Amino acid sequence: MRFQLVFKYVATLLFFLSLSYFIPFFYSLWCKDGLFHYYLYPVALTGALFLIALQIEGGELNIKEALLTVSLTWFLFPAISALVYQETGAIKNFIDAYFESVSGFTTTGASILTNIEALPKSVLLWRSTTHWIGGVGFVVFSLSVLPAFGAGGAQLMRFEASKAVEERLVPKVKEMARVILAVYVALTAAEVIALVAAGMPLYDAVNHAFATIATGGFSTKNGSIGEYHSPLIEVIVSFFMLAGATNLLTYYLALKNRSLKAIYSYYEFRSFMAIVAFAVAFTTLVLYFKGTYHSLLEALRFGSFAVISAITTTGFGVADYTKWPPVTQALMMLLEIMGGSSGSTAGGLKQFRIVTMAKTTYYEMKKTLHPRMVYRIVLGKKVVDYSLMNNIWAFISIFFSTTLLFGFLISLSGHDIITSFSASVACITGSGPGLEKVGPAGNFAFFSPIDKLLLSIEMVLGRLEVMSVLTLLLPSFWKE
Repeated sequence: MRFQLVFKYVATLLFFLSLSYFIPFFYSLWCKDGLFHYYLYPVALTGALFLIALQIEGGELNIKEALLTVSLTWFLFPAISALVYQETGAIKNFIDAYFESVSGFTTTGASILTNIEALPKSVLLWRSTTHWIGGVGFVVFSLSVLPAFGAGGAQLMRFEASKAVEERLVPKVKEMARVILAVYVALTAAEVIALVAAGMPLYDAVNHAFATIATGGFSTKNGSIGEYHSPLIEVIVSFFMLAGATNLLTYYLALKNRSLKAIYSYYEFRSFMAIVAFAVAFTTLVLYFKGTYHSLLEALRFGSFAVISAITTTGFGVADYTKWPPVTQALMMLLEIMGGSSGSTAGGLKQFRIVTMAKTTYYEMKKTLHPRMVYRIVLGKKVVDYSLMNNIWAFISIFFSTTLLFGFLISLSGHDIITSFSASVACITGSGPGLEKVGPAGNFAFFSPIDKLLLSIEMVLGRLEVMSVLTLLLPSFWKE
């Protein structure tokens, strides 16, 4: 393990990520809230580390070094952001500030804030920015910045993004990074324009666009999207939540081939939209026939938004679904666990694992009737090899084991079972809200400092696909 090399690339990543502080810096100067100088501290700190890193000779990162680089960055950058929350006076306690920062960068959207609208606007803008750069920004920086310093962009990508079947879909990593960033910026700008046209103030539109495309969920309003009481805004946000939860590589192919067929013909997209359609129809009918809403249109409005927000792991809210029939609450949790497409900013198990698991289960059931049957799992015209299938089942096993473990640890503090385990689900999937005390109308402020640290760790575990970080605990990882 070449720790000097790891330090070099961690410092490099931290510095380039810290340049995003200029967004709230310039806004603070414009709105004259007197906080602008606080946003320069992280740039100065990471800049000093970067200057030291430049003195270290570069080299290609191996698998272990790439994994350690990514993991350290995801734990350290939120700590720097937490100091800014403290210095600006937005959040007094470091643990609370760290939790809020981790939630932002992992695009979880869970919050300890009880009065969001009381915070300075530049702080809220930074809070939303953490979503935006945490969504796909880290992938782009890993692919485009580090290779310039000799780091292996493809190896960093392996641990930052889901290991989809199309791992080698785009051979030119830097070209892919540029296109993904361009698509990301274009989608963000398009949503800002659409929201402003729908009547949302420009400041709010920028903040919500940052959070939507990243499938994060932070809002500038205490009542989230529901505060606007606008069906049109809800439709716009729903559309862009779906866009953010779609594999970004399909946008690359759509632009390259000048055809949308690359998007709608992709197996994950078809699976994703089929689940959304079924869940929307089911939720709408339950809400209507159970009398939660008195008109079918109203049930469709609130039900569809909740479903899309859950499966994209965004976490925006227009209604408190913890007051809905229990079956719809259970469905929201199930959708959060499923998540969006691989290669997207969404969390959860991801659709390619869901599809593979479903197909494998189906064929194994048939095999009980025909023991000699040989089958192949085909996804997107590609045969899934057994090593990947084993990886998927291992991931699912560790995913649920980790969720149960953290839920159990949280319950040790005396919290009820539903709150504890739904909080665990919300954090590992990156979805934000859970049930009971951590539902859409609640927050995570009541948890103890130890609970908040545990949930912060779980958020990073979920963002980096669990097994990647847990590998650090293996004694063999640290051996030459």
